Amino acid sequence: MKILAIDFGKKRLGFALGDTSINTALPLKQIDRKNSAQDIQYIKDLIAEYDVEKIVIGYPLHMDGSKSKISTAVENFSGSLQKKANIPVDFIDERLTSFEAEELLKAHQPDYRKRKKVLDSISALVILRSYMERK
Repeated sequence: MKILAIDFGKKRLGFALGDTSINTALPLKQIDRKNSAQDIQYIKDLIAEYDVEKIVIGYPLHMDGSKSKISTAVENFSGSLQKKANIPVDFIDERLTSFEAEELLKAHQPDYRKRKKVLDSISALVILRSYMERK
């Protein structure tokens, strides 16, 4: 099964693609957000291009497990996405994924500006790996 992971942010969306049949995951590009309709169309194009069967979106929680301010935005976006793309959407706790992604990138790219250009996709990769490990 092919899974598209999304790291949702107010400014950018990061993407990663996984294939459970061969247990692989790799980052895709990240995009600057336009508006919900254009963002969903971009995701629908990815779904078609890669024959995606499921979407996993990082669910932002506070360290104590309570919902964050952006949790509601993620819920609303994923609801619209699920309706318009007609594909199952799962959530996974994304606490510390940005930190983990940043640590992974530091080892390979010392320049913060260059890391920032791929950070959201690497965060999506961390989300995807976590999801695949749990399943």
